[in-house]
Amino acid sequence: MKRVAWVVLLFAPAAFAAGGVCELVKPDEAAAILGGPVSSIPVGTLGCSYGNRARGLRLTVTVMAAGTMARQTWEGMRSSASSAKWLAGDERGMGTAAYAQLIRRNSESSAGKCGFVAIKGGKLVQMFISDSAEKEDVAGKKEMLDRFRPLAHKIVERLP
Repeated sequence: MKRVAWVVLLFAPAAFAAGGVCELVKPDEAAAILGGPVSSIPVGTLGCSYGNRARGLRLTVTVMAAGTMARQTWEGMRSSASSAKWLAGDERGMGTAAYAQLIRRNSESSAGKCGFVAIKGGKLVQMFISDSAEKEDVAGKKEMLDRFRPLAHKIVERLP
């Protein structure tokens, strides 16, 4: 059953054509959360990434139109996060359903990552902040997850 969900996730059509995912996050919002100037990089038709090269931080947002498979895909992803001990908890008031993830730097992960995975209608949105192994260790900390939460809520609210 999980394989079906992942296939839907990988091959889902773009969530919306006009404007794209990069319009869900304003450059000044990305700069505020990443702590300095950012450059935006479209990630195909499904996503957008903002990076602060000096700090080694990146904010990435992807949106997939999963339709009726959105809930099943989300549950599969949540289960995988829980098994890997990355699940930080359910997130109330963010779309139809959401959970938070936190990946700390350790011997198995040279970079940190935090973020949220949410459903809104038939869309599945993933929003993450990651750091690079050779730069600051900030993304895999609860403080960054808490700082990111208000912007993540806005991103989901902005989804058409």
